[in-house]
Amino acid sequence: MFRVILFFLITFSFVYNLSFSQNDSLPFNSYHERVVLSTSFSYKGAPFNLQGSFDSINQLNYQANLNLIHGIGVAYKWFSLNINYKLPNYTRSTEKYGKTKYFDVGLRFNLKKLYFSLNFTDYNGYGIKGADKLSDSLPVSPVGYYLNNNLKSWGLGLNVYYLINPDLNMKAAIGAVSRYTGSAHGFYLRFTTSVYGISSERSLIPYEYLSSPHSSHKASSISAIDFGAVPGYAYLNNINGWQFGAFAGLGGVIQAKSYQSEETSRSFLGLAPRFDLRIQGGYNVSNWFLMFNATFDHSSIEFSHLQYNQLYFAFQLTYGYRFKEKEDKEVQNNFKLTRL
Repeated sequence: MFRVILFFLITFSFVYNLSFSQNDSLPFNSYHERVVLSTSFSYKGAPFNLQGSFDSINQLNYQANLNLIHGIGVAYKWFSLNINYKLPNYTRSTEKYGKTKYFDVGLRFNLKKLYFSLNFTDYNGYGIKGADKLSDSLPVSPVGYYLNNNLKSWGLGLNVYYLINPDLNMKAAIGAVSRYTGSAHGFYLRFTTSVYGISSERSLIPYEYLSSPHSSHKASSISAIDFGAVPGYAYLNNINGWQFGAFAGLGGVIQAKSYQSEETSRSFLGLAPRFDLRIQGGYNVSNWFLMFNATFDHSSIEFSHLQYNQLYFAFQLTYGYRFKEKEDKEVQNNFKLTRL
């Protein structure tokens, strides 16, 4: 199946690029010669659920309690620096929803038609939402959360976007050092490889409160290594300064997965679905921009009696200003002197 999809996209890419080979104008502008300063507010999360037969319920939802993130950025030519730090207050009450300590770092850059994104995330501290439905004797917070400060979610992933149509540009879609001036659309491929999982000092599920738990319900860790491809389609546009667009794709990965408990350790090989979704929108003109960017990434691991699903998401609102080039000012001054 992957070979068929890849053959189709390569063939389409050749025909599509050939048909547009005489179009030298691109529907986006780059401002690498300008100093770009920006400030942003972000909210990230990585909720997950475990599905199975847990007596009265079939799904346990795990939620983190996170902070807003403030960022300051500067970019000029090849240089780009972003400093992000958590704001002091949690978004929700720590007594009711617990505390989550988290760390994430990423590296992103363009290389011709390729856009690279390398990310590492580490979240410590989750609560099971509605855990009081699992058992009346389970110790929960005032809002029914079963808190586990030692439960960890971690992941290391590399994603490479191959943008088939030359009109597609990820930096212009994000809208900071570049922006769109017209419409663009076309196919793309996201190649992905990742190592990720969840673990806890005690079991991931409070199986002591289940009547007949399976061995996988006693797991203290679930992890996987996978790689694959996600073909997708993108559409971007800028109309009178209002820029909007989206990348959406669906594919799959080959996966080596395992779970471990005090009693046993099991490993398997299989396939898993993947989707890709990026949404952008805002006001973006030559001198300044206000852009909203949202990304969603899904991971899943399935065993015979247990399924793990996790959604990584990030929302970011960014304001930035692009300072004018010195050359432009000198040209303008010389033009005025010439006229005099």
